[in-house]
Amino acid sequence: MKFIRFGLAGWIGLFMLFFIPTSVFAQETDSVEEEKVYRLDKVIVRDHPLKEESMVVTPQATIYNVDDFKKAGKVETVQDILSEALGISVLSSSSTPAQNEGVYIRGMDQSRYQVFMDGRPIRLHGSHGYFKMDWTTLPIDIIETVEVVRGSHSLLFPFSMGGAVNLITRKGEKTDEARPHGSVQTNFGAFGAQSYSASASGGIDNAIGYSLAAAHREGDGYLRGNDYDTDNVNGRLTLYLPTDGSITYGVDHVDTVTGYAVINDPDDPASNYDPDYPVVRASEVDTFSHDYEGTCYDGGKNQWEKTVNDQSLLFEQPLPIGELRSQIYKQLSKRDRYRNNADGSESSNYKEEYTHGAALDYLNINVLDSHYFSLGGDYRDQGTPDNKDFYSITALYVQDVWDITPDTALTFGTRWYKFESDAYEFANSSQATRRVEREWCPKARLDYNWDDSLSLYASVSREMRMP
Repeated sequence: MKFIRFGLAGWIGLFMLFFIPTSVFAQETDSVEEEKVYRLDKVIVRDHPLKEESMVVTPQATIYNVDDFKKAGKVETVQDILSEALGISVLSSSSTPAQNEGVYIRGMDQSRYQVFMDGRPIRLHGSHGYFKMDWTTLPIDIIETVEVVRGSHSLLFPFSMGGAVNLITRKGEKTDEARPHGSVQTNFGAFGAQSYSASASGGIDNAIGYSLAAAHREGDGYLRGNDYDTDNVNGRLTLYLPTDGSITYGVDHVDTVTGYAVINDPDDPASNYDPDYPVVRASEVDTFSHDYEGTCYDGGKNQWEKTVNDQSLLFEQPLPIGELRSQIYKQLSKRDRYRNNADGSESSNYKEEYTHGAALDYLNINVLDSHYFSLGGDYRDQGTPDNKDFYSITALYVQDVWDITPDTALTFGTRWYKFESDAYEFANSSQATRRVEREWCPKARLDYNWDDSLSLYASVSREMRMP
């Protein structure tokens, strides 16, 4: 359970065990590149089938190319893209980007699906968790494609009861052209909205690729007190290996402050009513989306502050049969929540959350005709800097995609979970113990392509929901 503590050098050494001399791959390289097929439910990390298209829709997933995606209005957040996705509803209470925005996949909220970046989970971190996804910590500046998987049929995504959203980041370029490619953008909108962003990507001597991005966004918001201020810096550095594989190191830093809309009621003296803003009454606040800070009053600090620092190391290696992929990651986040009450008193809630993990996958193993096997596993600890393994989660899976006919495919397999957490014995709150749960979650899906415009499917699955 403690193998993650080997450290960075140990993991790089582990990765090197999989390296095979270039000569082994030389005779296979051209055929692998020419005959590469994108299997159902493949975790898309670097390559994707978009080519020049802005969107690809399949029965299993919808994939968006961020650079080519166009819609009426701005495209500055992941939610701006998800609002156009099939089967997804994005509910906002104001024009301000907020951590409490509701994003639903076929009616299921964030507690029933997972969000990933390059295949690693980025929702529900730390010991305190937070069942909602904090979308303000996901800037779009480093994102290349957005993959939306609907339903719980995929075994490649853990805890995806209602589906999954996988964000694939830019990894730079394998090129010997010294001049980088970049862009600088600025946007202005209603209610003081303004944004400034810059990005650059390129490569060095066909051996190193890089992608960098930075942005600042702010606005006053429509409702009183509902302002926002977000800064982010993101980077990816990729080492291209002589075996056609790659190692990518990623860093993400986000610092965001979102003001809570305060009560603005002409009949409530405590609100110091301001007629320049819309009326907001205490009885009308949606406490589900505003959480405990829904009833905030003017005169004090009313805001959500969060800082997130992510690091990841991603290894990818195509093999004569299939593809090997592994990564390690770590996240440290700090969040403050402030509320000014009607009586003038202030409430606050400070949390530090720590998560680290590792994953290893062997994808699309075509050892039998018409069968493409994938297998792998992942492990992660979630907690605080002082108690890093408050939660420990181990998962293993195996999946087979069987092309029964050119138009019919059966995807089936199972995932095994082991979930551990600190707890206390029942009826004895002073006696600490370790809670352990194990679960098998089999899944199956049958797809049939009726013609080019119609696909039929049936699926059955079982999934574990993390507390």
